[in-house]
Amino acid sequence: MRLLQVSLRSLLLYSLVLVVISIPVSLLAIRAILMKETDGLLALHARQFVQHIKNYEYLDDLEMDLGIWDQLSYDVSIGPATNGPVAPRYQTLRGLDEAMSETRMFRSLSSYVVIKGKPYILTIRMSLADNDDLLLALGAVQVVMIVLLAGGLLLINRSLTKRLWKPFYGILSRLKAYRVDKNGPVQSPKTDITEFDDLNEAVGHLMERNRKVFLQQKEFIENASHELQTPLAIFHGKLDNLMQNTTLNEGDAATLLELEETAQRMARLNKNLLLLSKIDNDQFSDLEQVPISQLAQTLLENLNDLAIAGKLSIEVSVEPTTVTGNATLMEILLTNLFHNAIRHSPTGGRVQVRLKAGLLEVGNSAPPLGIGTDKIFDRFVKGGGGIKNTGLGLAIVKRICEVSGFQLAYHYLLETHTFTVRFH
Repeated sequence: MRLLQVSLRSLLLYSLVLVVISIPVSLLAIRAILMKETDGLLALHARQFVQHIKNYEYLDDLEMDLGIWDQLSYDVSIGPATNGPVAPRYQTLRGLDEAMSETRMFRSLSSYVVIKGKPYILTIRMSLADNDDLLLALGAVQVVMIVLLAGGLLLINRSLTKRLWKPFYGILSRLKAYRVDKNGPVQSPKTDITEFDDLNEAVGHLMERNRKVFLQQKEFIENASHELQTPLAIFHGKLDNLMQNTTLNEGDAATLLELEETAQRMARLNKNLLLLSKIDNDQFSDLEQVPISQLAQTLLENLNDLAIAGKLSIEVSVEPTTVTGNATLMEILLTNLFHNAIRHSPTGGRVQVRLKAGLLEVGNSAPPLGIGTDKIFDRFVKGGGGIKNTGLGLAIVKRICEVSGFQLAYHYLLETHTFTVRFH
């Protein structure tokens, strides 16, 4: 979830909760105020009615006039009290509004009054229709205000935060696009916000420092490799010259052969260490669609002479498969696995290669190794292979899988070593 959405969602959630709570609270408060005002008006009308009737107590037929009043009036009724004095009672009732010919809610007051020495119950009612209409209108206004508030907050916050956080997303985009092996000196553009300027400058210094360290390491590795290759080539050439000497005895020739094998091993070791350094420095970052099934078939054909020399049987089952990765690393990965299987198989052994649906399995028959399974991919760990084994082949395979996002596994079952690579 984006930072903008987190802040906006929290702000909107708080506003909505606050407004939603405020609607019933405010309506209930307004309703209570209106009800209190209505009760006050009912009490006032009751007092005025009694005071008005007392002005006519001198009439002898007042009781009959009250009966007629009771029949003619909609909202005032008066009748003889059957019980003793009672306290005024307020009620909310649903009744027929005879003037409007419809049923409505009324607030009524029943009070005990004495007229010309006789007890009466005076009931005055007042329609609550106006109060309900007022509450509905207030509720509708509040709902409209909620919509306007939420919409306004959404638009204002979105526009404001986008403008405020634009430098941050610019820094983030620069970091995502930055390639230490390809980008030049880092530029730190200025913004209108001091904090982002400080962050921009700090990130720029960090990126520039990493770029310089990378270039220094790359230069050192290339120089070291070059300086090692030159004496190795000279050493190898002088050995060849010595081996051409026809006066060598058998012991001297054997010594020269051992030196030749040592020189070749040193050359392979130098080459593999340089390759590992390049992989660690992310110098194989170009990705493409690699037809790995065709690549496997070609490499296996190139290794056919080695298999024949070792009297090995190679079982190949390859389905058309394409993998997203670096073509150079894919070739090194397959070559190392195939070489490892052939080199460590005993004479007359069996090598199995299966490739299907993004899954590669390379197995070879051989006795169990003298090292732990968890150590097999460590650098300079040798499980066999003689002096030609530099102990870096499987370490390179592991590193390639790590930088490519592949899953690498190994298991030994039924006298067969099996390496599995799941490409995605």
